[in-house]
Amino acid sequence: MLWRTLPLLLLAGIIFTAADRESEGTPCRALEIEVDQLDGMYFVDAPSLRTAVIREFPLLDQPMVDLPYNAIHKSVMAQHGVAECKVQPTLGGALHISVRQQRPIARVWTPDSSLYLDDAGRSLPLSNRYSAEVPVVHAPSISSASLAMPLLNKMDQDPFWDRFIDQIAVHSDGTIQFHPRIGDLVVQLGAAEDLDGQLDAQLGHLKTFYTAHIDSGDLRQYTALDLRYEGQLVARK
Repeated sequence: MLWRTLPLLLLAGIIFTAADRESEGTPCRALEIEVDQLDGMYFVDAPSLRTAVIREFPLLDQPMVDLPYNAIHKSVMAQHGVAECKVQPTLGGALHISVRQQRPIARVWTPDSSLYLDDAGRSLPLSNRYSAEVPVVHAPSISSASLAMPLLNKMDQDPFWDRFIDQIAVHSDGTIQFHPRIGDLVVQLGAAEDLDGQLDAQLGHLKTFYTAHIDSGDLRQYTALDLRYEGQLVARK
């Protein structure tokens, strides 16, 4: 039976090879772009990306196998607001590009600019089509504003601290402070380089302090809460 089966297998191999070659020669007939719209964000739109890609790359009617996939991916990633991008050919001859937008978690005010910081600590220009409801960070520069990322990540992950903290300040010496929404005072966190190891404990002390004082109204007598000393909270009047 093997001698009967072998020609069939060889024939099948020839057919598959021919099919593969035909698929490789398929021309690009369409460009499909999909952009996520998570939380109503609108930093990137499919029509604008399509225009940018077609302007840079003559894709239509070109063999799918010859398309510059890496260059297309790099070009799309360079567009403002793009966080991730996948470029994939389809069996029908369409080039499919899926895009995830940058997600802002803070608005940064510097002496000469206003930008967003996304959840990866990258800058993002403001948009006239979408305004994100995110905390404000005052800083000397966009690079120094990224020192507040441990605190911003905590706010992004924990609704309690997102509601609790109003505005954050990063000073030129690398120290960080913020203003709570409750109580006319400032909270000193100290050096940004220490936040990764101390922030959870600092916020735990702060929550305990507020829980003990908020009902009595005693917060009005304090002007500052200092959390720079390990294991302590110092309240100043």
